[in-house]
Amino acid sequence: MKKLVLGAALVSVAAAAAVPAFGATVTKRTTSPNLDIHGGVKFEPNRYIQDQQRFAKDVYALKSGAQIKIANKATGEPHTVSVVSKSDLPKNMRAFGGCFEGGICGQLTQAHGFPEGGGEPKTPLLDKGAAGLDTKGDSISIAPFGPGGKATVKLSAKKGKQLYLLCIIHPWMQAKISVK
Repeated sequence: MKKLVLGAALVSVAAAAAVPAFGATVTKRTTSPNLDIHGGVKFEPNRYIQDQQRFAKDVYALKSGAQIKIANKATGEPHTVSVVSKSDLPKNMRAFGGCFEGGICGQLTQAHGFPEGGGEPKTPLLDKGAAGLDTKGDSISIAPFGPGGKATVKLSAKKGKQLYLLCIIHPWMQAKISVK
């Protein structure tokens, strides 16, 4: 049985000034089953736009079978929690663009059925393997900040597996789940 609570989602594609390589920053780890999303945007005309959307931690060490509680605590942006291959994670601006044009971000956006120009996806949950998060292509859309911005999903991947996470709307948002 799939357990998932979702609200409405909108699509907005934001550009990042820089996309750090996965693991390039100080790694924050946690064993808490709470996967929080944080961030906002800073804008200075004729200077820069800085999008700070991110997963709260870089690495989540969670037990197989855990119920993961996802909360969108960002400022009004929709997100996805999508399982991808490590090689799908953009490591520079060129790869960032490729994520949308023929890459995993474009593929999962289409599979979710996000309408052109934004709006709620036709399929908020993509479950490619067993019920829950366990394989590439599993993806959950999370509504913008507010009461609908929450979901609960089972970690169904087996012990020892590494799941690489990406927000297909903000591909610099990258994390990993090490399954215990």
